[in-house]
Amino acid sequence: MKFKKSVIGLGILGVSGWVQASGFALIEQSASGQGTSYAGAAASAEDASILWFNPAGLTQVQDNQLIGAAHVIAPSAAFRNQGSRIVFNQEPLRGADGDGAQTSVVPNFYWKSRYQDLDFGVGINVPFGSSIEYDQDWVGRYHAVYTSTTTVNINPAIATRLTPNLAFGMGVNFQYIDVNLTQKIDFGLTSTPQENDGYADLQADGWGLGFNFGFLYTFANQAQLGLSYRSEIEHRADGRADFTVPTNVTSAQYADQSIESSVTLPATASISLAYPYDSQLTLLADATWTGWSSFDELRIEFANKSDSVQPEQWRDVMRYSVGALYQLSPQWILRTGFAYDQTPIPNPTLRTPRIPDSDRLWLSIGAGYQWQKNLRLDVAYSHLWGGQEKIDALDADTEQHRLIGTFDTKVDILSAQLVWSY
Repeated sequence: MKFKKSVIGLGILGVSGWVQASGFALIEQSASGQGTSYAGAAASAEDASILWFNPAGLTQVQDNQLIGAAHVIAPSAAFRNQGSRIVFNQEPLRGADGDGAQTSVVPNFYWKSRYQDLDFGVGINVPFGSSIEYDQDWVGRYHAVYTSTTTVNINPAIATRLTPNLAFGMGVNFQYIDVNLTQKIDFGLTSTPQENDGYADLQADGWGLGFNFGFLYTFANQAQLGLSYRSEIEHRADGRADFTVPTNVTSAQYADQSIESSVTLPATASISLAYPYDSQLTLLADATWTGWSSFDELRIEFANKSDSVQPEQWRDVMRYSVGALYQLSPQWILRTGFAYDQTPIPNPTLRTPRIPDSDRLWLSIGAGYQWQKNLRLDVAYSHLWGGQEKIDALDADTEQHRLIGTFDTKVDILSAQLVWSY
């Protein structure tokens, strides 16, 4: 049962392919924030999208607001084969190089209102989500063919001022995840390697619960310092493993059956600063920690009562960003930002074609246009340089298919949102 126990764990792990924050997280939660590479995200309360980054910032949004946003994410993760082979006989793995990264659209929705001294709102986000799909005959087919996820996070929050200068906010998070992944199985490995393939198709979904809170302090010169925290969320996913087995193979090991798996998504903590340099220019900075070391194992249970624990060795990471806002006129605001984002994957043996993750450099530009008195349109563009990262990994089925090469990664992101104040 080694294959089934390992691969569903890798599927939960690989929920988003190669996405735009450390590991498999999505940071694209605001088009106004996108224009600054999310510098100052927990301190700069341009609109109600700050609910995601620091709910205390709701106290800075004076009007009721409704926001709809969308981010078009176009990644590339081109693999170059450098000697991939079968371990026991050193036979080269056949198949072409591949780039399975898929363009996707990530939506956000926010609503904010006020009652007496309380500000409250709801955010609906996609904190994890994308897809990656390779050709079924590519060189890494025994590691991955298709990975897809859908996540939805519903985050009601409330905020108030503790003092004239200090605000506090908190929220609860209801998070749904749905994962589907496939890969080839080399049933001919012991006799005719790469000549008698089967197929695995696994799906699981479930709900998790978490919380977030934050503080926002306003100094005498109107500079703002934000501190925020998002808790871990443990997902318990139920689903099914379906196997396509060649007609000349009889194996109860690959019988279709139900599965259960659990995975803990990491906590994050941020400190942000928004400093008004003058009446037009605001400087921004942010440092965000993500606790990926909590991702220490994957535990999978099967209908036949077997249990599997797969250790992981991910590490905590940091994300640093700086940026600026410039109020060009009453109608126009310009934005820019730069960020450095670390990967939690410590070495090539733990990298997979489901998550060809790498350190990333961001450069973003954006603008906001006050279209009408109560309507603002924000747009932004970001380019992410991932560079080349090595992979030297064994498949989870037999540990005989060694994928060796490099992934050359980059991403382009185009974001837009409409802010309605009423």
